[in-house]
Amino acid sequence: MTRVQNILISCGVFWLSLYTLLPLAWIFGKLNDRIIYADGVLDAIAMGIMTSLGRSAAAALAGVIVSLTVTEKKPHRWAFLVAILYVVAAPVRYHWNSPATQWDRLWQGINLVFPAIICIASAFLTTKFRRKIGSTADREMEI
Repeated sequence: MTRVQNILISCGVFWLSLYTLLPLAWIFGKLNDRIIYADGVLDAIAMGIMTSLGRSAAAALAGVIVSLTVTEKKPHRWAFLVAILYVVAAPVRYHWNSPATQWDRLWQGINLVFPAIICIASAFLTTKFRRKIGSTADREMEI
């Protein structure tokens, strides 16, 4: 029963995080206005990261919520389900007038994968800090 409950929590957190995308994308989109990127590989990576900041913030929030609400010894593992959903069911679509170049495909790939990486990282950090705070509280109770 707990596995089904954790799957439902993870999918529900992903679904709820999609509702935060519009305001976050608008806020972080202001950072990306009027920026022109060069043709290098690092510029494509930077553009992929910058254009996915709204979804990355929502994914970080989803990773934190999943790691706090899932009832298991290692709750950060359930953030992988949310990260997979961010890659597979991401609300990102591209329409090109001419065929996309390798540079375009690189920033699109980074744009798609970066929120999933942030989701997993935030879940791991939340679990780490939660355990650290819990062990500190246990030591204080012993004294």
